[in-house]
Amino acid sequence: MHPLIPAFEPFAIDLGPIAIHGFGILVAIGFLLGGSVAQKKAAQFTGDPKASDRINRLVGWLIFGTFVGGHLGDVLMYHPQDLAKDPMLLFRVWEGLSSFGGFAMCVPLCIWFFHREKVNPWPYLDSLAFGFAIGWFFGRMGCFSAHDHPGAQTNFWLGVYGMCPGGNPTIACHDLGLYEALWSGGVFLLFTLLDRKPRFHGFYVAWIAVLYGPFRFLLDFGRSSPVDEGGRLAGLTPAQYGSVIVTLLGVWMLSTRSKAAMRKAA
Repeated sequence: MHPLIPAFEPFAIDLGPIAIHGFGILVAIGFLLGGSVAQKKAAQFTGDPKASDRINRLVGWLIFGTFVGGHLGDVLMYHPQDLAKDPMLLFRVWEGLSSFGGFAMCVPLCIWFFHREKVNPWPYLDSLAFGFAIGWFFGRMGCFSAHDHPGAQTNFWLGVYGMCPGGNPTIACHDLGLYEALWSGGVFLLFTLLDRKPRFHGFYVAWIAVLYGPFRFLLDFGRSSPVDEGGRLAGLTPAQYGSVIVTLLGVWMLSTRSKAAMRKAA
């Protein structure tokens, strides 16, 4: 079977002096919908009427962490040679994002926030796992709309024509952003099904780490951009090393949280 997705130009609404791109629209939808889902789940998992308000306040910090941490990660891990030439690149947070850079800043922000609020973080982290899954779907669909993550040339049926380096409309490449969107949409549906039964606190945040780490590790072997080669260490991308850490963290959370739940039930 040949690729089924035809070549298309990134969507944008021209408003004269500015243009609103499809990427920005979908990312904004991801934050809004993800935040809304996390608020509802927080109220469900904690039984605390103030839980939704806490998530609402936390989302603002997570937006900050996503863009600032994501940009710092992109520059420091993938473009250090450009930073030496243009130090101001560090402050142009709209120029390039790294998902693991965003994760690296958002995790300590969550720890700080829940410590300040003096609440059990685990049910809130589970609610954020739900919000992340649906929000990540729209965010990565934004990447898909902008052709942000071209992979290797392919004849796979989900290949996208015209997105390969050079933009040849007769050649298709893997779209790694699309694959992550499909993954996150599937995880959200899986979590929705699993939520029909009560789960121990920490269940969902642990599983999203366990599921994402190996998936992202394998997906990064499909990256083809020459600039990525400059960011590799021993043949692996920074995101692949981050994937290993995320997977181990997820396994640790599953182990410790399940044991805590068993002790509580005993």
